[in-house]
Amino acid sequence: MIIPGWTIARAIPHETILGLMMGQYTLHGGVIRWAVGTAKAGAIVQHLIPVAGQALGVIPGVSLASGIAANLQLGALSSKVNDLSNLTQTVLQFSTGTAAIAGLNLIITGIGFGVIDQRLKSIDSLLQNIHKDIQEIKSFLELSERSRLFAALNELRKINPNLSEQNRHTILHSARSTLGEINMRYRELLQNADTLETAMASEEFFTLTGLAQARCSSELGMYAVAHQEMIELQAVWQLEVRRIMKKILLGEDLERFLATDFVKDVSTAELIQWLDFAYSSQDGLKWIDILRLKFDEYWYSKGWFSGGTEGLNKNRGIGLERERTILIPGLKKLMHRNGLIEGYVSQYAMLETQVMSISLFETFIDSIPKSSLTKGWLILEASLPPSKQSENLSIESNMQQYMTNQVIAKRK
Repeated sequence: MIIPGWTIARAIPHETILGLMMGQYTLHGGVIRWAVGTAKAGAIVQHLIPVAGQALGVIPGVSLASGIAANLQLGALSSKVNDLSNLTQTVLQFSTGTAAIAGLNLIITGIGFGVIDQRLKSIDSLLQNIHKDIQEIKSFLELSERSRLFAALNELRKINPNLSEQNRHTILHSARSTLGEINMRYRELLQNADTLETAMASEEFFTLTGLAQARCSSELGMYAVAHQEMIELQAVWQLEVRRIMKKILLGEDLERFLATDFVKDVSTAELIQWLDFAYSSQDGLKWIDILRLKFDEYWYSKGWFSGGTEGLNKNRGIGLERERTILIPGLKKLMHRNGLIEGYVSQYAMLETQVMSISLFETFIDSIPKSSLTKGWLILEASLPPSKQSENLSIESNMQQYMTNQVIAKRK
C-alpha cells in the first residue's frame, strides 16, 4: 500500500535537523512542521511514527535544540551516514521522551481503545488513593458517567477481525454516542475546575474520552468528522489548560522560577515555553526581563543606612517540595501534551485526505518491511506540492480558529 503525497524516508535530513535547531522547523509530538513566521508556516515536513515493538531510550525533559547540539559535531553536516543516523535518533528519542512525559502514546495508531482504557483505569486508581482527603475528587469519582465510560470502552475492546461488519458498526455507533455525551460532561467539569486535583483529573478524562470518540468516528468512515472532533478537542483543551496554567499551576509569583531553588528542575527554555503558551504570547527571552523586574530586589543595598534585606527569600507559595513534585511535573506534562494533540490533529487531517481509517493506517504500518524502518520508526516525508499543503493548512487553520471562537463565545 502506498500513501499518495507521502514517501518513506530512511532518516531525517541534515537540513531538517539544522532547521529544528535554528527554529525554522518545530516538532509537535510526532510531526515536524515549518515554524510560525516562515514562508510555509505550519506545513508538514515529516510524520515520525513509532512502530509496535520499537524500543528507544527515553530522555524526558531534554531540550530538543540542546540535545541535537550535543550530538552535532564539527562537520556533522557532511554526508556521513553514521552522523545522520545519530542525529535522527536524537530527534526520535526526544519524541519518545515527550510522549512519556505527556502520558500518552506518540501517535494516533497507539491510542487504541485498549490503551485508553488502561490509561483511564490507571488514573482512576490514583484518584482512589486521594479521594478520602479531597472532597472534590470523591465527588468526581461518584459521577454516573464514570461507570458508563468504562462500560463503553469494555465494549469497544471486543471489536476484532472476526466480528461481522454489522455488529462492529453497532458497537462503534453506540460507543461513539456514549463517549460524546460523557466527553461533554468532562468538558464542563474541566471548564469549572478551580483546584489542582480536579483540574488535572478533568483534563485527563476530557482528553482521553475525546480521543476515543474521534477514533470511533474514524473507524465508522466519518473521516472529516473525526478530524473536526480533534480540532474542537484541541480548541477547548488549549483554552482551559491556559487558564489552569495561569491560575493554578504558574500562579502570581512567576518570578520564583528564576530563583536558585528551581535551576535543576526547570530550564530557562522550558520556562519561556510555558509562559509563551499560557499567555498566548511570543515574547520569548523578553520574559526574563519581565520577571527580573518583578523581583523588586537589588544586589547592592541602597542608601547609607541600609542594613540589608531578606534578598529573594520570599517563602511564598505552596512550598518547594510540592512545587517540585506536583506543579512542575504538571506543567511539563501539559506542555508536552499540547504538542501531541497538535500532532493528532495533523494526523487526522492526513487520514481525512487519504480517506483512510485508523485501523487501515495501522494495517499499512504493519505491512512495511523492517528494512524500511529507522531504528524502529516509520518516517513519512511530505511529497505534496507546496500549494496543496498550503491549501490544506489554510482549511485546517480556519476550522481551528472557528472552533476556538465558538468555545470562547460559549464560555461568555
